[in-house]
Amino acid sequence: MYVNRTKKNPYTKQTIFDILSVVSGLAVIGLGVFVFLNPEEYAQMFPVIFLLAAVFQILCAIPRLAGGYGKKSGKRKAVGICLCAAAGILLIFAVVSAICLWR
Repeated sequence: MYVNRTKKNPYTKQTIFDILSVVSGLAVIGLGVFVFLNPEEYAQMFPVIFLLAAVFQILCAIPRLAGGYGKKSGKRKAVGICLCAAAGILLIFAVVSAICLWR
């Protein structure tokens, strides 16, 4: 039986991570511009922006951490760990800004 292997599945894990990364990145940029126009009125959106930025960093880190074996897999995993550290810092910023705003 002949199986057509030239067609690729459009819903691979990498495609889903790319779509989610684009959506979260655009949300961070859109909310950032929206809050920049009137920061006093929309100050409560800062924790949301930091949280979305942390989600974006984690979505960028997952494919690098799940990389296979090879010569450059150590570098890829190191970059993934650095992205996770940046996401942790952004989560701390989100919590601190939420505490400062809603206290």
